[in-house]
Amino acid sequence: MNTRLSRQKGIIVLLFLGWFISSIDRMFINIAILPIGKELEMDAATFGIVLSIFYLGYTIMQIPGGLIADRYGSKMAIIVTILVFSLFAGLSGVAWSVTSLLVIRFFFGLGEGAFPGAATKLMSENVSPEKRTSTQSVLLVAIVLGGFVASTAGAYFITQIGWRKVYVCLGIIGGITALLYMLFLRSNKTGPIENEQQEEKVSFVSLMKSPSMWKIMIALFGLYTAIWGLTSWVPSYLMNVRKLNLLDTGIYSSLPAIAGMIGYLIGGWLVDKVFANRERLLIIYGNLLSAICIFGMFNVQSLAMTIIFQNMAACLLQIAYMGILAVPLRFLPSTIMGSAFGMLNTGANLAAFITPAVMGALIQLFNGSYYIAFSYLIVGTILSLIMGLLLGNVRDDIGQSHAKPKTA
Repeated sequence: MNTRLSRQKGIIVLLFLGWFISSIDRMFINIAILPIGKELEMDAATFGIVLSIFYLGYTIMQIPGGLIADRYGSKMAIIVTILVFSLFAGLSGVAWSVTSLLVIRFFFGLGEGAFPGAATKLMSENVSPEKRTSTQSVLLVAIVLGGFVASTAGAYFITQIGWRKVYVCLGIIGGITALLYMLFLRSNKTGPIENEQQEEKVSFVSLMKSPSMWKIMIALFGLYTAIWGLTSWVPSYLMNVRKLNLLDTGIYSSLPAIAGMIGYLIGGWLVDKVFANRERLLIIYGNLLSAICIFGMFNVQSLAMTIIFQNMAACLLQIAYMGILAVPLRFLPSTIMGSAFGMLNTGANLAAFITPAVMGALIQLFNGSYYIAFSYLIVGTILSLIMGLLLGNVRDDIGQSHAKPKTA
């Protein structure tokens, strides 16, 4: 028992490290794009496309990555995806033009796209269903922690060695991380799993037929419209509108990562302890309050109030995210978790692909004004809120979509 628990903790530590490294690699562009844009002479529209192209590849790979993890095992899928995205992180440092950067970042996104489904599957294989949401909330802290490090340390190291060398270093660190997985991840399953009968009932086709799964995916699309719009364009807003320098921008841009980390932990606790079977309330109120904060963020004159509203929105959005994620994590068996998480992440990362480019186009269309672009993020929160209102009894819907036993 102690050996199994020790192995389980080791897997959680490795998964935390994997989420952390992948987040730094993914989020570093939000601060690096400022010197990159200056060096490669980008306008606002091109700026947005460069931020978005990663998420095209990332989104395309979500479902295939989950299917690969379900078919060939989470360990293999995780190691391969870390090696691939680390390679293209390193190659980002040698981009010589906007076109080359776009190509590299597209394949960078393809490489990293298999990680979320594989990592979630590995977690679900080793954690009982009633503990998955709180465990996932701890693992997702690594994402916002990575964003914090990418903004603060990234801004510092850009000023010291330049963005190109930072990307090369990130590629090397990723390669070391893959080696750790090879050495210490001995097996896919070390903890309790569901019984065989339940494992056999669920198929990817049944998930695709579930109305609630589609509502959850659309809710994630709306939520991530707000999350990634704030993440990708606030640094530019702080420099161009609030006239901050790069280091100050990096510091202020890192604060929402801490707020988001708190939101993950609060959301995970609320789902398990307060809103069990009532997760939709977190979706509804989290989105409503975050929309109010986003509106306040770009309608106040004080920089301090802008930062406060931004951090409140970041926390509330992640609380809503944990409400959305709770039911699939609790109800679905580990055999289908890679595919299910890939499906849901497709909605989330489609927004991550679309939003920076749309905001860049809106900023350019309205002569450098960020007002309409930030208003677009409120539309995303409203869409997510509506899906929360329409969800109904998700457990019954998903259950009915795959409850029929197999016939001989």
